[in-house]
Amino acid sequence: MTTSKKLLICSVSLIVFFFAEIAINVACGGEGDPYDYYVSFFHNDIQRTQEYRPFYFTSYSFLYDDEEQVSEATLNSREWAAYLGHSVKAEDVEKAMYHLKGHADTVLYNGYLDGKGALPDSLKNNSFLQSLASNKSALSYYQFAKGVEPIANVKSEYWNPKEMDTDALKKAGEEALSNANTEKDKFIKLRYLYQAQRLLHYGKYYKEAADVYDKYLVNYKTDSHVKGWALALKAGESRWLGDTVKSAYLFSKIFAAYPERRVQAYRNFNYINAKTENVLALAANKNEKAVIHAIDGFNDPALNINPLKEVYEYEPSSDMVGVLLIREINKLEEQYLSATLIPGPAVPSYYGNLPDSSRNKAIAHIKQLKSFCQKLSAEKKYPEYNLGNLAQAYLAWMQKDTKAGLEYLAALNGEKLSSKFNDQKQIIQLLLTAQGIQQYNEVNEATLLPSLKWLDEKVAHEITSNTSYNLGYYGLSPFAITARNFYQDIMAPVYLKQGDTSKAAIAMLQGDASGSKVTVASSQTINYWQNYLHSSALNKIIAWKKTPPANPYLHFLTQKLGRYRNDDLYELLGTAYLREHKYPEAATALNRVNEKELNKFPTNFYDEKATGADPFISQMPDYPKLLLNKNGKGYNKRQFAQAMVAYQKQIKANPKNAAVSYFNMATAIYNTSTYGNAWYLISYDWSSTDYGRKSLYYYDTDYVKTSNAEKLFLQARQLSTNAEFKAKCTFMAAKCRQKQIKMPSYSDFPDYNYTKLQNAEKSYDQAVRNNPYFAELQKNYGKTAYYRLAVNDCSYLSDFLKASKK
Repeated sequence: MTTSKKLLICSVSLIVFFFAEIAINVACGGEGDPYDYYVSFFHNDIQRTQEYRPFYFTSYSFLYDDEEQVSEATLNSREWAAYLGHSVKAEDVEKAMYHLKGHADTVLYNGYLDGKGALPDSLKNNSFLQSLASNKSALSYYQFAKGVEPIANVKSEYWNPKEMDTDALKKAGEEALSNANTEKDKFIKLRYLYQAQRLLHYGKYYKEAADVYDKYLVNYKTDSHVKGWALALKAGESRWLGDTVKSAYLFSKIFAAYPERRVQAYRNFNYINAKTENVLALAANKNEKAVIHAIDGFNDPALNINPLKEVYEYEPSSDMVGVLLIREINKLEEQYLSATLIPGPAVPSYYGNLPDSSRNKAIAHIKQLKSFCQKLSAEKKYPEYNLGNLAQAYLAWMQKDTKAGLEYLAALNGEKLSSKFNDQKQIIQLLLTAQGIQQYNEVNEATLLPSLKWLDEKVAHEITSNTSYNLGYYGLSPFAITARNFYQDIMAPVYLKQGDTSKAAIAMLQGDASGSKVTVASSQTINYWQNYLHSSALNKIIAWKKTPPANPYLHFLTQKLGRYRNDDLYELLGTAYLREHKYPEAATALNRVNEKELNKFPTNFYDEKATGADPFISQMPDYPKLLLNKNGKGYNKRQFAQAMVAYQKQIKANPKNAAVSYFNMATAIYNTSTYGNAWYLISYDWSSTDYGRKSLYYYDTDYVKTSNAEKLFLQARQLSTNAEFKAKCTFMAAKCRQKQIKMPSYSDFPDYNYTKLQNAEKSYDQAVRNNPYFAELQKNYGKTAYYRLAVNDCSYLSDFLKASKK
């Protein structure tokens, strides 16, 4: 059997993917949002400080935020401003030291600092530069620092790496050390010593650089952060000189005391990969042990309560306790909660069924966390000890223990909570209230309304104040995430379970964050509305839009319908009618859609033109597709509905001569499948993976299985007396029947058993060759010209005939 034959009628080949016919929407996009890839309701930023934000939980990246939370430039500028006097502004120091552009920097260094010229206009009023004229030591140091920048701050370019000038760096380092030894001003002396160590370090003279620290800086009496930066250099020098354990220990000290270098210290601590127990052996006190355990915990994506317990044991008042506790809760959301919620509509699950081993591990972890939280609340050593009851209430909700959850929240009554803690309490209250509702009805929905309105206001305020908000990137908008997850992962599934698809639809829509700059539905909502709604649900939704419901809850839930055009709703309704084969109703609905919108055809992959197709073209092979006959015009949805109405009228008017009409209708319905030339008439996207997949949507009877087309082809055959025509009908029915056999894929085998897949593929190949209509073709129409053409073109029919002769 040749490959070329396999491409004709009943075959599947990778080449179909590369030469796909029309507007292929392949389900592969960019990487997931590292802040929003699991169902979460427990905000990670509710603590009193965001100092440890880079170490919040995410499995998608090494750090939640790789930016230092404190600016080194700002700290240094403040030190300089305090040293030079009250008239010097820290912002002037920062501008001159860190933010000058090339030309201004050159004029400053080659002119003003050497006493050879005036300040540039942009720096004329800079209080820092003005003050240098009266401080010889400071001016000399600043001249030196600016002078070594070209050799110390070499920009690294990937394709054109530049080697450091080690000789020049050593010479500059020695000069800095010499200047330090003659400098009497303690503030300036410290900076010369730092420059000496830094320049030698950059020149890879690690031993000499470490000696500068050990001899001059280790016991230098100062509160300046410069000493911490020198310690960071010392930590790196220890690493390069072979003492990795000491290096990791020194980086843990930087992590604890110098927030402007915390991310850097964390990275280096983990890159060194020293054993935690060996680093702990160097710790001088409980505080240092707590920091080392915290770093260990911040780098662990697995469920692990031990770092949290250790940090609390050594330093119970540390903010790191709260960060570690919330990390464990977020881990449970990722590894347990997201897989145990009722599957949401149109939201793909990336987790599947949770294995018993994982479930049991998570439940054991919840038990440990509850015990810790009880201790946290009772002992009140942690400043925000109420986090314990909040966490226990949420964990109780996670385990569907509504009563216990409400009791933990009640324990917070009378407690003075921060605004963020109170917000989290409100969210957990909403979750527990929803969980306690056995059946959604007007009475129960009314109890949710105040909380839903509160959440809606929070989302609106968040979006208004967040200028960087982007609908496709929820991660930095926690209330938007909470609202979306609640409506789409809690409420919508309940409505679906009750069979109320219209309320599920508007719940999905309400879950989309919206503000003055956001009016587009999320991909999840679009997917649900386009693929899951029948005409009955859409008619109800359109009625709500026309006349807002009097019921307060339903009025609130339908408020976003006003953001969307009637054209969009009627287009959805018309499409649903097409899928349901209600062609008169489809035509009526689509008459209310703008012609320009209807003629937005998908892009033809061959010439990248938006081209419609003629669904009434009958082809023996599925590939290559013939979109249009010569001078033909593509059908939009309304034109298709009108054409199908016309055929229905012809059949009714003359049922005995309706064979051709039935055949044309069958051809059109077949062409609206994924295998046809006009899939866009009932589907909003196309993928090569649709071929032979399992049914997902209610219209897959046509789009994937082609079952209705088969019935109509058989009706056409029954009404005809022409053998050639009957052979053609039989062959087309064979094509339809073949599509009803599911094609095996790896997703059918969770254990990725390749042998099972191969066996399934063999069974599939056998099934498509044993098509029952092939026997009918051979027996009843073997003498027709159409049959002979089919035998030559269809490899599966040919294989069937060969096997039948054995």
